[in-house]
Amino acid sequence: MSMLDARTLAAQLRHPHGEAALAVGESMNRSNGELNRAAITLLAVAPGEQVLEIGPGNAAFAPLLLQADGSRYLGIELSTAMVDAGNQHLAGAGLADRAALRHGDAHALPVADASVDAALAVNTLYFWPNLAPVLDELARVLCRGGRLCLAFGDAGFMRSLPFAADFQLHELDAVELALRVSGFNVSAWRSHRETATGNDGQSRDKHFHLLLAHRR
Repeated sequence: MSMLDARTLAAQLRHPHGEAALAVGESMNRSNGELNRAAITLLAVAPGEQVLEIGPGNAAFAPLLLQADGSRYLGIELSTAMVDAGNQHLAGAGLADRAALRHGDAHALPVADASVDAALAVNTLYFWPNLAPVLDELARVLCRGGRLCLAFGDAGFMRSLPFAADFQLHELDAVELALRVSGFNVSAWRSHRETATGNDGQSRDKHFHLLLAHRR
């Protein structure tokens, strides 16, 4: 991963593909592990719930979303390489009857209206130039009262990352406003800070926001 130039790394993080795809997936798992676990804790999946994850990569953290009895999981992923790797991972973990990855785009989710209880998106907002279409889609598929957890890098921190130069960065207050406009009530905010190695192999102080919102 450290051998990739900033622009190539950015393209891979957006859409893992080619010979580097599996290595990119594993790097994201290592770099984003603590943030994913914090987001999953905040989402707090309950027994019997249907969970949707946007951009799960190879679904490394899906088992943590399936600890509640009878919960079910669907991941929507743009990268076909990650869909294949993720479904293999889920099958190997004995979860194929409760969980699956499907190829798709967050702007047009292949999911029925009001069929999801809880949704999660970690480090994906940078690839949504306009938040409204995706948040409207998430509002469509979530049932009334359903929960959405968004985890994303603080814009100031993200500007320090060479590979994020072409990412769409969203300020915290802008994300909160976009959620409200799309039919959500923001119910919780958490600041997540850690010192860890990033996807470019460099150790740095990281700063993320976690927002939990409920569908009105």
